[in-house]
Amino acid sequence: MADDGGDAPPCDSDYISNLPENVLVTILSLLKLDEAARSTVLSTRWRHLFPYTLLDFRAYAPGRDVVAAVNTILAAHPAARVRSFRTGLLYFPPEDDPSVEAWLRDLAGRGVKELSLSFRERWQKIPASLFACTSLKRLHASSCTFPDATQAPVPLAALTEIDLFGVNISEESLGALLSRCTALEHLRMRSMGWCHRIHVRSESLKTLCGCGDFDELLIEHAPNLEQVYGNYMYMRSTHLKVAHAPKLEFLGYLGMSFDTIEIGQSVFTEDDFDIKTLMPSLKTLAIELSYTSEGYINWFMQLLKLFPCLETLYIRSDTWSKVRAAAPGSWDVLRSVPCIDNHLERVVFEVYRGHEWQREMAKFLHGRARFLKAMEFHCQGDKGCSELLGEEWVREQQELLCLDSRASLDARFLFFKGALVNNHHDVSHHEWYKRKYYHYLYNV
Repeated sequence: MADDGGDAPPCDSDYISNLPENVLVTILSLLKLDEAARSTVLSTRWRHLFPYTLLDFRAYAPGRDVVAAVNTILAAHPAARVRSFRTGLLYFPPEDDPSVEAWLRDLAGRGVKELSLSFRERWQKIPASLFACTSLKRLHASSCTFPDATQAPVPLAALTEIDLFGVNISEESLGALLSRCTALEHLRMRSMGWCHRIHVRSESLKTLCGCGDFDELLIEHAPNLEQVYGNYMYMRSTHLKVAHAPKLEFLGYLGMSFDTIEIGQSVFTEDDFDIKTLMPSLKTLAIELSYTSEGYINWFMQLLKLFPCLETLYIRSDTWSKVRAAAPGSWDVLRSVPCIDNHLERVVFEVYRGHEWQREMAKFLHGRARFLKAMEFHCQGDKGCSELLGEEWVREQQELLCLDSRASLDARFLFFKGALVNNHHDVSHHEWYKRKYYHYLYNV
């Protein structure tokens, strides 16, 4: 008969406390803020470990008074290091609540390197004590009003990344950030308020991206700028002027709706093309082609002349409205475009519906591009995402595209299931995205 264990010695081991310290710190960091703080009463060892959870301080306590909790914890652990500090949907009933100002001054003394400040209302202001965080490298702010950077006593000299979402910031303040943050490399802006004119003068900036919800973008002096990306920039009558950006490699999305495009001394409007200087540095261009507008083919051909060394071309076309007939025009032109003839390697139709104008454009490009390596068709029916296109439809398109007449015998023609994801350029550098990118190819 099995032993019931009645004579076995009692087991009083604390298995959790026997875990390695790094595991315990991870467990504590997963608890809600106040719960993690209360766990310090369990033992002196846990009391010793709690300050390590503040290294990456997550100020989240759903349903609780997070402001009081943060105030208490910072006061109770004055020597704890804080490398990063994140909040979630903070709300202060009185506009002049001093808590965030005190937090920022406290964090500045602890050498904080990353801040993520999220509020519930845009009227809530980030205090000017933000500029005391001189060790700050990365800043994310959402749903708030940014302090006046023109009045900052010292610049945020270590800051390399700024990500703003739903933030009110004046044009003068943004200009001061760009010119005075001498290590700033990446600026991302989405759903901005107050700032309709962006003036870029920065020795260090490498990427400028966002929604493109502004009326004017003037790049006066940006010797290290490599990427300018506004996902919906073509939806406004934008004035774009690039005076000095000798390393610019990616530009988009440009469209016929632009009021003016100025590249150096070249001035480009919907009806007038005065090409005097070129931009040989540009390798990738993203455009929205208004195929229903008269002269869209000529606009496209003239635009490409500005970028003689272009290698990759993304083509977006009126994907949100009902399908309409293309404006009259012919791709059967004899003009030579240097980038198509000598450099173009990849063409991406972000939404390919198999319309005649798309087929004619694709045939023109693959018939001229001698160095083409890949042409991508991200297929979507006229009814949108709900319409599934089969392999028979793809085979029909292959025949209609006259692929045998391609100038580059090494070119591959890839047909994808569904439109290119809207945030492609935001995530294309991630390994997880690269791994799954080709999972949705038609097997033809």
